[in-house]
Amino acid sequence: QYDEAAGLYARVLERAYARDDLRAIGEVGYELAVVHLRRHDPHAAAAQAMRTREELRRRGAAPLAELHLVEAVALYEAGDRDGAEVMADQAIELAPATSGPLVDRALFLRGRIAADRDDVAGVSRARAQLGHAQNAELRADRLELLGRLNLLEDRPEGALPAFRESADLRREVEDYTGMARALAFAGEAAKSTGRAAEAADLYFRAGRSAELEGNRADARRWLDSAARLAAKTGQAEILSQARERLEHLSKVE
Repeated sequence: QYDEAAGLYARVLERAYARDDLRAIGEVGYELAVVHLRRHDPHAAAAQAMRTREELRRRGAAPLAELHLVEAVALYEAGDRDGAEVMADQAIELAPATSGPLVDRALFLRGRIAADRDDVAGVSRARAQLGHAQNAELRADRLELLGRLNLLEDRPEGALPAFRESADLRREVEDYTGMARALAFAGEAAKSTGRAAEAADLYFRAGRSAELEGNRADARRWLDSAARLAAKTGQAEILSQARERLEHLSKVE
């Protein structure tokens, strides 16, 4: 219930402002930015993170690496890769030695940015820096970067199983946004290997999940890919369902 959570956090933040409680302003401002990300509103998330960072800076408080990271992710989702990279680097610099997970999230984001730029060396470097911890989230991150590296190096047959396993791990940790993204990349890999029917199914599952999670932009893109491929491969059920969901998306804009 992210919309409800955003409203509640906004009210709590107003109370923090009323009390002029800098610690609460920092903590609640961060939480509100995260909720905006969960609502798939990266512009609001970036604005909230920046506003909170500026409040802390203006009043001489120590900067929070977490705020830089959430702003980096928000800027990336909003399409500002350069700004996202700067903020991710700052998050890594500010992170205390005990904040391994925060640094790993920033490194993974840097790997995604490198992949978007077709920077093979950058993806390889980010993946290597993630280390060898075996928790499900980090394994999913490494596999996703491995899949993207394989796509960049024209090895889609190696990318497909990596994306599939990454999607399974993200499902396990209830990261459904990441799961849908991994399924869509698996669809891209399957399409590149000539497995159009499989690609249609993967794109459809990615788009359906994204739609139900409120991520309309990605849902529309992936469902459209599913419909196009299903029309070519004669998969009537996928075609029908994809078109139905695309029609529903067009009505809620």
